Amino acid sequence: MELTLRQLRAFRAVAAESHFGRAAVGLGLAQPTLSKEIKLLERTLGTTLFERGPGGARLTAAGGALLPIAETMLADAARLMSEAQQLRSSGTRALRVAATPSVVNRLLPAVLRTLETQRPEIEIHVVEVDTGGVPEAVRAGRADLGIGHHVTATPGCGRRTLAHDELQVVVHASLAGQGRSIDLKRFARLPLLMWPREQNPEYHDALLKLCQERGLDPLILTGSTRISGARSYLLREGRAFAIVPRDYAVTEPAPLVSRPLTQPATVPLQALWRPPLTAPVSALLRAAREAIDE
Repeated sequence: MELTLRQLRAFRAVAAESHFGRAAVGLGLAQPTLSKEIKLLERTLGTTLFERGPGGARLTAAGGALLPIAETMLADAARLMSEAQQLRSSGTRALRVAATPSVVNRLLPAVLRTLETQRPEIEIHVVEVDTGGVPEAVRAGRADLGIGHHVTATPGCGRRTLAHDELQVVVHASLAGQGRSIDLKRFARLPLLMWPREQNPEYHDALLKLCQERGLDPLILTGSTRISGARSYLLREGRAFAIVPRDYAVTEPAPLVSRPLTQPATVPLQALWRPPLTAPVSALLRAAREAIDE
């Protein structure tokens, strides 16, 4: 027969109260249940712990000698539980997520909503970065995980493609035409507003390549770090067009409109994280997958 923490708590309570009834009330137990726990402990230890009498209960010599050991065992058990809680907390610590402009409009809010429901213990801190800024944020330790389009492979980091997002054209309504899609060749004389190439060369070059494959060699107009920045007035005035992921495109206000390309194209949506692949990171990746599949 093995002793239990419940028996040790009963031992400590009776010793403190010198009375079985009061000790039972303090522990929220029926007195017969408490008495049974003490008897089981005495049987396991092979000694009597209390002298029972009409006035209450007094520790025997053996009980007095064993009580400090029981209290130490209970303190160690409490410390064990506290340490385990801290370890659990470290496994579900706050997660810093770097997100580019094309992610924060729809995908990230959907991910946060899912995690709030399914994993409320994970606290998310969003780090908004410019296009191409995910690798640097993760590499520098400003974020534990980042999500963006055409995320550059980074040594020492894990990378996963979550989806391939449709690209759309954002342009002034007067230049969009009547069709449901847009042929890029209609913009032969209209500059393409983009962020600087050095922010994400792979993404920048991929957009230029898809234009060229569709018969357009555009004049590049470099704006600020994002197309919604200082030069966005060029879009609103019909003096430029942009090509962006659909989630970003649909949030542009009038007089701008968004249309898919006549020859469809996509851009990879990717996640980047610093190993190891922790439980919070895995949970966020699953939530992102669910949001994409909705």
